[in-house]
Amino acid sequence: MSALRVGHFEKEGAGCGCTVFLFERPNRAVASIRGGAPGSRELGVLTPGNLVEGVDAIFFTGGSAPGLRVADGIVDFLLEREIGYSTPAGIIPIVAGGVIYDLELGERVFPEREWGKIACERVSSSPREGTVGAGVGATVGKAGGIKYALKGGFGWGKSEVGGRAIHAFTVTNSLGAVYHPETGQLIAGPEKRGAQGASISEKPAFFNTTLTLIVLEANFSREELLSLSQVVHSALASCIRPFATLYDGDIIFLVSQGKGKIEYLPLVFGVYQSVFQAVLNAVGKARGIAGIPAVSELPG
Repeated sequence: MSALRVGHFEKEGAGCGCTVFLFERPNRAVASIRGGAPGSRELGVLTPGNLVEGVDAIFFTGGSAPGLRVADGIVDFLLEREIGYSTPAGIIPIVAGGVIYDLELGERVFPEREWGKIACERVSSSPREGTVGAGVGATVGKAGGIKYALKGGFGWGKSEVGGRAIHAFTVTNSLGAVYHPETGQLIAGPEKRGAQGASISEKPAFFNTTLTLIVLEANFSREELLSLSQVVHSALASCIRPFATLYDGDIIFLVSQGKGKIEYLPLVFGVYQSVFQAVLNAVGKARGIAGIPAVSELPG
């Protein structure tokens, strides 16, 4: 992950944080909105056919729409280092991202501009996972209401095809429960907390979002990346059920950086493997906060 660094910030004592991905070489990037309640910044830039093809940073953050303020801190960090798209008037950092709704978990805290800058200063090639960054306030399995929810979090998965890496990063904050993609076993859902059967609340917890970033260490066009977003969606839907509902703000980002190609079918299986790892790590490495337990903390 030599050309990508990941940094987190968490507000001490609060169920909120942010995660920043910094890209250190030219790339191509796209985004695909899958849920019905998204919150985002600069997704229009990531549309094939537009002038600017790549990004300097992508961020995930808590705090719903007000959380988009962390992008200003990321821009400050990049401007200070003269990183961005070159224009006659100077460098313009290209920063895109998405938010999750986590305001029902613990004390209601809105992210600040400075959070994004601090996360940039803390970037690493080996990011922490679980209840960290934007995953601090994440919860999953809320079809039965927040009282039956379990902790989500931030996860990272990686596979290699032909010597080229496929990275998947995700923040799981879903309405749907999490299942093991190969066995179908329920990993995190209402039944794990005592809900009877497939308990569905008439008023499910608002709002829910799974944010996902796929980074390919290979060369793909933006049209190819956008087509691949359908595969990422399918992989996520294999783990999270239901997925991309009206009450989810799911967004998938894809970034291509590097040379060479990955053959299509091996690429598809590599994406599935990386996404599976990321989702399972997000919930498996989480720790409970604010009365919401993690899967690892349940009896048995």
